[in-house]
Amino acid sequence: MKHWWEGYPWRMIQTNLREIDMESIDAERYVGELKEFGATVVLLNAAGIIASYPTNLEFQEKSRYLHGDSLKRIIEVCRNQGIRVIARTDFSKIRYGVYEKHPEWAYRTSQGEIVNYNGDVHTCLNGEYQQKFMFEIIKELFTDHDFDGIFCNMGGFIQQDYSGRRYGICHCESCRNKFRNQFGLELPEDEDMKNPVYRKYLSFKRECLTEHNKRFYQFMKQISPELAVNGFDYIRCESNTEIGREQWQYSASSNSRAIGGAGRSCPSDNACVDFMGYRYRHISVSPALMELRQWQNLANGGSVSLYLMGRLDNHMDRSCYEGTKKVFHFHRRNEPYYRGLESAAKVVVMRKELWEKDKEVLGWIRALTESHIPFDEMLPERLTDVSALRGKEILILGNIKYLSDVQAALIDEFAAGGGCVIATGETSFGDTNYEERDVPALRCLGIQALEDVRHDLMSGMFLIGEDERDQFPRCEKTPYIAPGPDLVFARMKVEAKGYMKLIPEHPFGPPERCFYSGITSRPGISVFPYGKGKGIYIPWKIGSFYQCEGYQNTLSAIRDIMFSIGKAEEMAPELTEMVELSIYKSPERTVVQLVNNSGCFANSYFNPLPVTDIQIKLKHVCDFGSVFTLNGGRVCCMDAEDGLMVKLDRLKSYEAIVFEAPGHPKDKNVCAESGKENPCFT
Repeated sequence: MKHWWEGYPWRMIQTNLREIDMESIDAERYVGELKEFGATVVLLNAAGIIASYPTNLEFQEKSRYLHGDSLKRIIEVCRNQGIRVIARTDFSKIRYGVYEKHPEWAYRTSQGEIVNYNGDVHTCLNGEYQQKFMFEIIKELFTDHDFDGIFCNMGGFIQQDYSGRRYGICHCESCRNKFRNQFGLELPEDEDMKNPVYRKYLSFKRECLTEHNKRFYQFMKQISPELAVNGFDYIRCESNTEIGREQWQYSASSNSRAIGGAGRSCPSDNACVDFMGYRYRHISVSPALMELRQWQNLANGGSVSLYLMGRLDNHMDRSCYEGTKKVFHFHRRNEPYYRGLESAAKVVVMRKELWEKDKEVLGWIRALTESHIPFDEMLPERLTDVSALRGKEILILGNIKYLSDVQAALIDEFAAGGGCVIATGETSFGDTNYEERDVPALRCLGIQALEDVRHDLMSGMFLIGEDERDQFPRCEKTPYIAPGPDLVFARMKVEAKGYMKLIPEHPFGPPERCFYSGITSRPGISVFPYGKGKGIYIPWKIGSFYQCEGYQNTLSAIRDIMFSIGKAEEMAPELTEMVELSIYKSPERTVVQLVNNSGCFANSYFNPLPVTDIQIKLKHVCDFGSVFTLNGGRVCCMDAEDGLMVKLDRLKSYEAIVFEAPGHPKDKNVCAESGKENPCFT
């Protein structure tokens, strides 16, 4: 049986209700605001730290402000208006009064101290509160309220408060006993990867969380199989900012890809956070940034999603409303064209974790995006069978150090079947228990032995030889390539072909001394034939260097690796790097989407500049009876060598070019937004 969330036009608004918001909440007005945006799903506070309903449980504090319409009434009005309602719960903390009655539920530092933040005390995943009593709260909540799903905020081991202070490993009695029983060891004091006990603790944490999530999911499905559970039936992430933290311009694109995976098997809810950071929850980020995030979500198989503090009607800073509404309304008008789409990308990037921003992976994401290479992102835990890579031609592993033997074998199988594996740095040098391997697990890379790993390079660089220039045409005028500080010294198998040669450390000052006297035979890139495919090993962190420094030198090298050695399809060589390109397909249509990122300047976001006269060459387009745009552009198609040349006259913020299969409603080459016929279609 099909569940309600499968194929559902997901337009989420999360109103993170403060206690005081329940004092005067009017259900009709609240839902009316949601309808004005075009929302189809709402996430609102229900239980945990504070109960937004009259609870009978002594270990859950009831809000003092329940004087407006009830939670039941809000759900009822939402349902009447066709809006699904998901309960937001938070069991990471309890009120201090509850803690005083149950001190054993609290997280403890190594000194035995609790974390008391504004009267809310951190709890531990292994404590009795999260192991037992949270389930009683959920049972009461869902017995009395007809929710459609659940989201648990801050699940897991929370070691940091809202001010950013870290408290380290939990040393509560439950954690101590469980770790001692499992490993016969005491908990480590510090978070030190050199300590084997800490590495065991990382595995311990992962196992505890996996076990708890599985139990939670089963519990919810016993209540009703029609409850959508975050992390299983839909997946929520955030594009957010924090004061003092480096911004990431492709956050929404990347999160949507990583959540959905290649098959887009469940709703991807990447919440675009309205506020600047924890301390400024009432002040919005730049309107252009919020609109850009929504377009990025949409263009990468995700859904439009807004997260703000308070209610829509009493939120004082409404500067982001207009741009967000624009994208919500656009999606509402064009729902059918996005239904059932799957990625048509031939490239996939493995990402270490959903919530982790690793510079090596970010650099690859930037380089691929700015080279107009459509790609997917994959979390390691989803690689359970080689079929997860079906339809892919290139797999990029950006310093993915920890892989299981099974995962490594599947990647080797992908390469042997004709795939290209590109790996950098210390990829597969460790296992998923965080233990080092003597030899990397990936055989397709052709590494025979490890000699050394250095993190202190200063002036070492690689030289592209005269006889290698054909493989690196974009580096024709820049034969030296800067690797950054990290370099793996590995002995490759004889079948591996090396490119570039290492120029070792040499003086870089004073100017009179700035020259080198020798060139080694150590390669900067090795290509190893493996079955029908190959492995490309880059012993340095090329992605990290590009993400941190951003030079054309590095981008040119990555492009030559992708296009000349990896044989990726080059679709838009003349298109500005500021435009993002993605391609999605269904049996009914192919959709080429373009996002204009030109408004991003340093750490600010402005309205994008129009991009004109765009040309895209597509080699693999399904049979189509018509082609049209959804957002005002005019498109022209013509046959080209080995494919189809697509020309778009103008890109504003976003455009979708739809190639509709024969026999579907659109039988003309028109703009769906304006209704005007496009000028040419040959």
